[in-house]
Amino acid sequence: MSARLKRPEDDNYYVAPWSDTFLQGDLFDHVPLAVPAPPDAVLRVEGERRFLSGPFEAGPAMLLSPSCTIAAQGSSPGAYAMPHRTLVPVRPVRELLANSAISEENLGNLRSDRMRNYIYLPPSSKFGESAALLYMSITVHHDVIAKNRFAQLTGAAYWHLRVKLMAYAGGFLLDPAELGKVPADDQRTD
Repeated sequence: MSARLKRPEDDNYYVAPWSDTFLQGDLFDHVPLAVPAPPDAVLRVEGERRFLSGPFEAGPAMLLSPSCTIAAQGSSPGAYAMPHRTLVPVRPVRELLANSAISEENLGNLRSDRMRNYIYLPPSSKFGESAALLYMSITVHHDVIAKNRFAQLTGAAYWHLRVKLMAYAGGFLLDPAELGKVPADDQRTD
């Protein structure tokens, strides 16, 4: 097992939605990002670490539900088996800095995607330099976000997301090549 993790180049993250089916890593806009918390919990402080905790206004979010868990099986391929979607908020890097969730000294680590609680996202057509907050999942009904998808991840960015999720949830890193042959962008089928 390798501990190497190199994120894709900035221009190799997003493509226009090409699949009729939602896929893990899809990006949506106008997602209600409410997280149940006390009204005064804008910033949680735990020891020396700080995390943004919302509530946030509706905004961009990344789908974390694995594609295979939401897709129907059997006689109705291409349909959905369940209506719930798990997403994480996408927040501007400047907001993370302004609220001391990351320090200026860690900005390079964020941009190289070495921080496990976040996945760095270079600017897109809908947002500037941002990070998906892996520690803050929300669940919404499919119909709430159905018409708001604006991008899908390229094959390289999708595999990078999967490695980041293993690092965050499992506490270990894998080189994406150890997961098997990384498909070309136009061969992503999950």
